[in-house]
Amino acid sequence: MNKADYLKLLLLNYLKSKTGKLTKNLKIQQQYDRITSSTEFINFLMNYNLEQPMPYLASGVSSYFNEQIEQKGLSYLKLSMQDIEDAKFISACFNKETNFSDNNLSILYTSLLGTVELNYASQSFPAGIFEDVFQCSVTHELPLEPIYGEKEVDYYIRVLEYQISQYVYFPMEYKEEALQRARRLAEKFCQGKNRVYLIPFDNVLKNKASFGDILGLRDGKSNGEELKKILDERYTFETLLEKFNIMIKNNPGIYLDANMTSEYGIAIYGEIKMDGVSYFEVDRHYELLQKKAEKLGYVQGDPIATTILFENQVDISLDR
Repeated sequence: MNKADYLKLLLLNYLKSKTGKLTKNLKIQQQYDRITSSTEFINFLMNYNLEQPMPYLASGVSSYFNEQIEQKGLSYLKLSMQDIEDAKFISACFNKETNFSDNNLSILYTSLLGTVELNYASQSFPAGIFEDVFQCSVTHELPLEPIYGEKEVDYYIRVLEYQISQYVYFPMEYKEEALQRARRLAEKFCQGKNRVYLIPFDNVLKNKASFGDILGLRDGKSNGEELKKILDERYTFETLLEKFNIMIKNNPGIYLDANMTSEYGIAIYGEIKMDGVSYFEVDRHYELLQKKAEKLGYVQGDPIATTILFENQVDISLDR
């Protein structure tokens, strides 16, 4: 082993020691693997959370970040420079400007364990890629019917080809390059298992936090002292809860508080302690459609109606 590899190994071991031992939550995983009703599973998650001495925050995260999280924890999750370049290239072809900088901050979006984070974990891509690269709806509805047996990557390339055909201003000389870049992106996101992470409240009480986004923190325009001032003015999560009179312990009504369950999320800034963090794995929405089609006896090549997940509530599905 040369010196560079040795130093890299030391760094990885140090980072892993900071993250603690990341474990799978077997109780929730077993329930997810066997359950057949989305409503029943959501109720299970909420009841599970309320039974804890202190309920968990949760964050639904793409499998793209699994390795980063296992090595460094939930802080400073970033896309690679190549993936940012690919996303910006395709977005520009549709005359859109996509920003992935987050001003080099560590921002993790969370909510109470339940519907919202399960939905986020079921999505194939982060919003910026889904909407600005593949030109899909902000409601996360699939624009074309999947085909039974069609690979997820191939489906999204078909979607992009369709969107290109519908956009009269698309620079056709860049079509092949755009499709190649899109396939490279899709192959990184449409693999492995997405996860929902359970984060103890105590881990983030001292972190700066906000309900939803704060103007100027993610647009890439603020920096230096201006950015520091915006962050300094934020409350810690503990103070934020006090200011909004939100009681965490022994509060069965906490799920009725919109701030704690909003799809806009609770933004947690800075490094997140990993003590006691666990996770469970979920299928992406596209995988659920394919599995449901298989159960219903679809034949290879049949189009899949995207409504089948909602028929008789027999599969876990997106609620928005």
